[in-house]
Amino acid sequence: MTASFPRLEELSGGIVVSCQAGPESPLNSPAIIAALAGSAELGGAVGFRVDGPENIAAVRAASTLPIIGINKQPHDGFDVFITPTRHSAEVIAAAGSDVLAIDGTARPRPGGERFADIVQAVHDTLGLAVMADVATADEALVALDAGADVVATTLAGYTTYSTSRDTPAFDVLDAVASQGGRVIVEGRIWTVEDVAQAFRLGAFAVVIGSAVTVPEHITRRFVAAVHNAAQLT
Repeated sequence: MTASFPRLEELSGGIVVSCQAGPESPLNSPAIIAALAGSAELGGAVGFRVDGPENIAAVRAASTLPIIGINKQPHDGFDVFITPTRHSAEVIAAAGSDVLAIDGTARPRPGGERFADIVQAVHDTLGLAVMADVATADEALVALDAGADVVATTLAGYTTYSTSRDTPAFDVLDAVASQGGRVIVEGRIWTVEDVAQAFRLGAFAVVIGSAVTVPEHITRRFVAAVHNAAQLT
């Protein structure tokens, strides 16, 4: 962990908004992703998490705030798909990313590449910071030892071996932050209380996605409240 990546430091203590849309979403176009980012910036976001070179380039053209770039690349036979290879990292670096989010787990990668080698290449060749997406505290500490500049709880509950959960991975945050590791909390952040608790436990930053930029998820929660209320009457 180092202060040599000022764009990463700009995220400290702030809210990063994940501006993404799945292939089935009506929002799935670079122009709309950029508009979501612009709206988040007006609201005080300190940066964005964006998937794919086209979307990253569109957001970069619309904003000067830091972008955490990811490159979702599914490969048959591999569970790792978040920026799984050095090439996938290079593509989003060229598109305008300031920090590269990379799967930081020990799971096999396409081509037999190793996380530590990708981190070194990103540092030495691209001159960018690395955020390791992990599922557990142990993975976070290993990723930091391998050179990651910050870890994120993105994969907690989304791997076959991590604990299923409906709430943010505060246990992972607490375990890693208590040992001096920098942690970005991402996943299942729905309330201002969640944000406050993350920072009380020592979060470096908080990434919010669905609660801000996925209207179908937001709507679904309100619709569920209607149904629950109807059952109580």
